[in-house]
Amino acid sequence: IDPTTFRCWMRALSRVRSEYFSRVNDKNESGYPQMRAPPVLWLLRSGEEMERNLRDLVRTEFGQDMEEAMVFADVAERNEHLRRLGCADVFLDTPSYNAHTLGCDALYMGVPMISLLRGFKNADTIGECEGERFADADLVEESTNENIISGKEHL
Repeated sequence: IDPTTFRCWMRALSRVRSEYFSRVNDKNESGYPQMRAPPVLWLLRSGEEMERNLRDLVRTEFGQDMEEAMVFADVAERNEHLRRLGCADVFLDTPSYNAHTLGCDALYMGVPMISLLRGFKNADTIGECEGERFADADLVEESTNENIISGKEHL
C-alpha cells in the first residue's frame, strides 16, 4: 500500500465510522437496534514491522480509536479466504498493484469494488476491466484517491 492510498482509505474509514457511531442506536424497520459491526479495514498481515508501522501511523495521524479499525488477517485457505471476503461491504483496490485475482474473488462473492486507475501500466487497467465485466460499467470512472470517500454513494 502506498502512503497516499493508505491515508485516503483511513480518512474514508474515519468518516464512515463517525457516521456509524452517530447512528449506532438507530432502529431498523422492526424497531430493533441496528446490530451491524463497526466498519473496519482488513489488511493482509505481512510482517510485524509493517503492522507496527501502520498502527503507529494511524495512532499518530488519526487517533487511538482508529487503530482498532484495522484488522490484520493471516493468509488463509481458499474457502476461508472467500468466506471472510464475502463478509466485506466493499473492496478497496490499490492503484500500486491493482486487484487481479483478489478483485475477481471479491466480485465473485458479490462485494462491490472501488478501483483507483492511474493509467501508467497494464496492471492499472485490471480493476477497470473486472468492473466492466462483472459489474455496472457506469460505475467505472477515472478519478483521484479522494473519490473513495464518496464511493459509497455508488453502492
